[in-house]
Amino acid sequence: MAKIYMENKTIKLMPKDSHWYPAQKKKGVYWPSVTYVTGFLPKGQAFDRYLANQESYEESKRILEEAGTKGTIFHQMTEVLEQGSTISYETAGVSDDIYELLSFFCDWYREYNPILKHMELKLISDKHRLGGTCDRIYVIDGKVTLLDLKTSRSAIYDSHYLQISAYASMYEHLYKEKIDQVAILRVTPRRKSGYEYVIKPRIEWQKDYKQFKSTYNTMIYLSGGKVVEPKILEVPEVLSLK
Repeated sequence: MAKIYMENKTIKLMPKDSHWYPAQKKKGVYWPSVTYVTGFLPKGQAFDRYLANQESYEESKRILEEAGTKGTIFHQMTEVLEQGSTISYETAGVSDDIYELLSFFCDWYREYNPILKHMELKLISDKHRLGGTCDRIYVIDGKVTLLDLKTSRSAIYDSHYLQISAYASMYEHLYKEKIDQVAILRVTPRRKSGYEYVIKPRIEWQKDYKQFKSTYNTMIYLSGGKVVEPKILEVPEVLSLK
């Protein structure tokens, strides 16, 4: 076996698909993503039944991964639309079901006429010990609205409400602007309108945030009393066989 001699310089790599965010004022410290934290909250019996109905664990994992890819493409295409471009069925290069979901998004958009403030906004707060990316900050009917886009076929879960409540709290801290309401837009062919649109006023999302903080504490408890740290890979910047 050939020996690989490593140069002195090394680089640190975050594992693929890892959701950790570097602290703003603490070098070498990483905060977990909001979605990592909400993963410690059970999704409920409906989700458990959904997984149980799959042929195997591998099959359920494959379906969830496909759903994640679908959601990513959908998000990217909505950004294209909101940047003022048009999308044609012939040239979009997306599957029929994604194109249908995009049409539902257009229907919602024309109905509510949101005014865009921020899109795909990264939020990192040392105070909250959190990081994450919220989909949209809009002004809708004169109210500053933090909105999250969902493409899940089954339902909006409690963890989704906790997720956007954390984003709202982080946004208020970082931008010094009040979030009047949060909202979830779930596009789905299972609804007559093509979407499910749920709004929570300030007093309600603040209650959800209290539950989020409890979930955060559960994460710390299950991690032995400290915030879980990402497994960062330290590898050589240059490889050589010489």
